[in-house]
Amino acid sequence: MEALSFDVVALIAAGMGLAFWITDRDSGTSRALALFLFLTGCAISANGHATLYLEAAKLPWWVRGIGLLDALAFISATEWGIRVSRTILQLDGQRSVGRLMLRGAQACTLIYAGLSALYPETRLRGLTDAIARGALFQPEFLMFAVPGTLAGLLVLLASIRVFRARPDKAEGIRILGVLSTMPLLGTAMALPRDISPFAIALGEIVLLIGALRYHVVQGARGQFMARFLAPQVADLVRERGLKNAMAQQRLTVSIVVCDIRGFTAYAQSHRPEQVLKLLRDFYGAVGTAAEQEGGTIKDLAGDGVLILIGAPVPFADHARRALALARRIQGSVRNVVKKRSGLGLGVGVASGEVAVGIVGQGARYEYVAVGPTVNLASRLCDEAADGEVHAEASTVAAAGEQCDGRRKKYKVKGRDEPVEACVLAA
Repeated sequence: MEALSFDVVALIAAGMGLAFWITDRDSGTSRALALFLFLTGCAISANGHATLYLEAAKLPWWVRGIGLLDALAFISATEWGIRVSRTILQLDGQRSVGRLMLRGAQACTLIYAGLSALYPETRLRGLTDAIARGALFQPEFLMFAVPGTLAGLLVLLASIRVFRARPDKAEGIRILGVLSTMPLLGTAMALPRDISPFAIALGEIVLLIGALRYHVVQGARGQFMARFLAPQVADLVRERGLKNAMAQQRLTVSIVVCDIRGFTAYAQSHRPEQVLKLLRDFYGAVGTAAEQEGGTIKDLAGDGVLILIGAPVPFADHARRALALARRIQGSVRNVVKKRSGLGLGVGVASGEVAVGIVGQGARYEYVAVGPTVNLASRLCDEAADGEVHAEASTVAAAGEQCDGRRKKYKVKGRDEPVEACVLAA
């Protein structure tokens, strides 16, 4: 009956691990946590069945491997912690103190696993019901409890460092859940056997609450990000957390601005429903083109669209992608505009350093890019006639292309020298 109780809580742990894997398998941190839960379930079941042989003269062969199973479950949990720390700590190629602590904790659990394999009878009889027997200071108990306790203390110290570095909110919730669960799992075998399954179940409930909160935060985050960010950003946030992925920073990017020619007159002479239909089709076509080149739509302003390439998802070839996007816009998007209204489309492209980040408060936020490059791209778009792409000459060169078309020079506010642009045909 006792073994059955352990099997039930073991099945719950393994099932939670499978659920984590299915719902968030694209995240490296979630995969590590799923492995921890699955191995924990296996370890709980094995430990529960091993207690059936307490009075046996000889233990089954598989009892020697239980310590290794315990260690693997613990190591997978610390690997999850290491992956979380990588999203928030600037390591600069060197191991942080927190990571070294977690590696030390892993070494302690391997010592525990080695002792368990060498002395399986001592482990089983020394740990089982140790609290009820008052055997906490007996050598056979301390032999296995000391490395396990030391590993737990190292994890606690490493976790404090992680929280001081302000982890991503969603991961922080799961960290608290795991930290609350690990003492209950670690002491389960030493607890009386009629209480141990309940302690494990309590730990699983705490971890499940943390997991549910994690997915609630991630869901709200996805809705927020979908307002203005490209689909590729989801992968970036899973790897680095929202705070680090969207922190204010300076980046070298390319900016593409497109604008419908003759839109003001069209809007004044057509019904609002027709204008709205045109804009809906226009924005949809621009969004499809931007997604194909990894662009992030920053502004949808009337008949114009501003697209960032290289932020928040960095691209080394952002100039090449920007020119490719400009040509897509003058191809597929211009066809949509002409089919719906007979109007034209102009495109401007520029590259340079900008400051990017989130501004706003409460329920209203916006991802912004600020710098002369933004103004230059807009100016070049204003100068482009229907079917033309006016691209900064330096952007064309950075893309590895030659300026074979017409060249034009513009006097731009804030720059002493005129800006040279290439006029590219669609």
